[in-house]
Amino acid sequence: MHMLTYYRAFFAISLAFTLAFEAKADDKIVLGYVENAFLGKLGLALKAKLDTGAASSSVYARDIELYTKGETDDWVRFRLIDKDGRKIRYDQNVTRFVLIKKKAGGGFIRRPVIKLPLCVGGISATADVNLADRQDFNYELLIGREFLANRILVDSGQSFLAEKPCDVGVKKDED
Repeated sequence: MHMLTYYRAFFAISLAFTLAFEAKADDKIVLGYVENAFLGKLGLALKAKLDTGAASSSVYARDIELYTKGETDDWVRFRLIDKDGRKIRYDQNVTRFVLIKKKAGGGFIRRPVIKLPLCVGGISATADVNLADRQDFNYELLIGREFLANRILVDSGQSFLAEKPCDVGVKKDED
């Protein structure tokens, strides 16, 4: 008789945890580890890796030039190029700097962080994005936990699961 009570209690607790997890998971969408994403006000199309192992998001920026406006404001000029070759120049204030651990040789790289609109799988928000030389990486954009948290679950065995489109801005070239 005690064993039957034990199984009933175990079943009830298991069911409660399952329902709680499903309710929490229902608030999020499931995307693959690689998705099409749109960055910036003009919706620059980039292939992105959704990386739950990275804290912050990072984009392949070219011609990065840091400068100071006024006495204390850090600013940055750079270019982004989308997967179709469309180029956009940015001139924007730096919100902070991050230290990123180097893969080989130890040490750290100091990168500027800016705020940019980001959309993936129909989920849009302003993201903190660090500017990096990602030339040797497979993806121009890496979307980290700061953006993914409380929005997106990542299925690491799948790619391009997004069903909802992103509402992107006017598409025009800027040099």
